Amino acid sequence: MSEIDWNRELRRIEREFDGLPPEPPSSVKRTRQALEQLEKEQREQRFATFGTLARLALVIALAVGLYWWPYPRECGSSLLSFLGAELALLIGSVWVTATTWRHRLARLHALSIVMVVASLALLALEIAPRNGWVTRADGRAASWACPGTRWVPLWR
Repeated sequence: MSEIDWNRELRRIEREFDGLPPEPPSSVKRTRQALEQLEKEQREQRFATFGTLARLALVIALAVGLYWWPYPRECGSSLLSFLGAELALLIGSVWVTATTWRHRLARLHALSIVMVVASLALLALEIAPRNGWVTRADGRAASWACPGTRWVPLWR
């Protein structure tokens, strides 16, 4: 039997007949495919980094906005809305942490973990005095309800 691969020879003759250049060797094809795959991975990594930076910027903007919270937050519904904003900060921080973990962005992951710890600390600063776990420096008792208001359960 002959050692000639007639299918390959036929493809070569057809390319030559069509006026196309000869088919590159398989090693060149593999190298080209590897380079294309590498470029694709680098492009995806850039998009992931940009998206994660945008998410992290939103979380940091929320944290900065909480510093200048324009409403009273000592008691009542205004306290609950402030705690809701702090909870949104915690959820956003965990979201960024999951994204950085998924895309293997180590430096941004460290920053997002710092944001998670900071948001937990902010929540603890508001919740701990009201549950009696710590005392306030000024000696006043912190409570959930505002003085002079009567708490009425919703399930009556």
